[in-house]
Amino acid sequence: MSTIHIIGLGPGNPGQLTADARKALRRGRPLYLRTCRHPLAGYLTDRGISFRSFDYLYRSGTSFEQVYRFIARTLIKSASKYGQVYYAVPGHPLVGEAAVEQLLSRAQRRGISIKLFPGLSFIEPVLEALNLDLLNGVTVLDVLRLDRLVEPCPQHLILAQVYCREVASRAKLALLNLYPADFPVTIVKQAGLPGERIWHLPLYLLDRRPWFNHCTALYLPPAGGYRLGELLEIMARLRSERGCPWDRRQTHHSLRPYLIEESYEVVAAIEQQDMASLQEELGDLLLQVVFHSQVARENGDFTIYQVIEGIVNKLIRRHPHVFGKETATSEEKVMKRWQQIKSTEKGGRRPDLEAISFGLPSLLKAFKVQEKASDLGFDWPTVNGALDKLREELLELEDAYRQDHWAKIEEELGDFMFAAVNVSRFFKMNPELVLDKAVRKFIARFEYIQQRVESSKRPFSSYTQEQLDEWWEEAKKYREN
Repeated sequence: MSTIHIIGLGPGNPGQLTADARKALRRGRPLYLRTCRHPLAGYLTDRGISFRSFDYLYRSGTSFEQVYRFIARTLIKSASKYGQVYYAVPGHPLVGEAAVEQLLSRAQRRGISIKLFPGLSFIEPVLEALNLDLLNGVTVLDVLRLDRLVEPCPQHLILAQVYCREVASRAKLALLNLYPADFPVTIVKQAGLPGERIWHLPLYLLDRRPWFNHCTALYLPPAGGYRLGELLEIMARLRSERGCPWDRRQTHHSLRPYLIEESYEVVAAIEQQDMASLQEELGDLLLQVVFHSQVARENGDFTIYQVIEGIVNKLIRRHPHVFGKETATSEEKVMKRWQQIKSTEKGGRRPDLEAISFGLPSLLKAFKVQEKASDLGFDWPTVNGALDKLREELLELEDAYRQDHWAKIEEELGDFMFAAVNVSRFFKMNPELVLDKAVRKFIARFEYIQQRVESSKRPFSSYTQEQLDEWWEEAKKYREN
């Protein structure tokens, strides 16, 4: 069977090479080095050990993912041809070596075995230089894979392979999305080797000096602040026997009003363009999600992590043009494909309109029912049909009023409102938000009238409708300006 021998070169001190690694380097042919910039490359050359390196790939302008895939393909092809191939990497083969990850997943499928020669990883010398205990919680990432860091790290963070100023600059930009500009960063260069150096500086200065080579790592201390884990712990404690009696008594059913209330308060903050309030209200809304998930966990139904997994899987499934091989050139095509996937997920069953809209406020219920009916092909071809229907319903409402038929008035008023919602749908406007905006506009204008009345020191009832209407018109002009 063909075999790929992967040798760990350690941080760069020849004395740190294992006996098996030395033997493999002396006898193994063909021998590849991921990079000849490693300190041991010169050591091998001085002893007449020939090798090839993949440094030219890093200069070719291709992405790092492409580089690692090419390395894996080259080694697999070479192993198939020669039977044995040797590949030497900095540090330990299983620490921060993306090409090794590729080899481990691909070689077995090709019937090629992998043999590892462990080496001292870069982590141990860096930990020693920083006086860090690994058991106190340390996260190690390849700096080229900072996309895996989605929030400030609550543990000690070490970023490896910061081998040039350009990489440091890209790392700085990525980290600035998570950390403040003055967050402390430590640069560790040549850890465990002659010429070891350490610099401390704020994040925004990270790439201002040419301090970097292939033996450079970054260190960031644990970030402060609370995260989802702490929120879950607080919620669990509030619901525990030593927690809060009110929180402990709540159920999914009893929490419904708060979920609705917090959702509307989020919308209000958006409408007011009040970002401080929006931040606060989103936190209150998040609490409702966590609250319901905690109740469900206690009941043995599901956990917050299953909620997250469910929505992540749904987003990936319903965006094949982003996470798959499909293409979508317009918003309309995206929405059409979304509905197709959604229908497939539900087994192609005919939608139950009442089930779709259950629990929604009436305006939103009407909007959703009309939306679903339209998806099935029951709709006016243009907004003109919806506007004609609105006028028709208004005439029928006026006719019912003239007949003094109150049951009929109620029915026709409902039809008129339903038709108005349909018009809003054609205009791609949410009727709930449209009506809320109208209500807030009325409140603002009425408050103006109230202020004028109060400043006059006369009772509201002493003014005629005409006088109040004049102030109403003033309010309209005042608010518009």
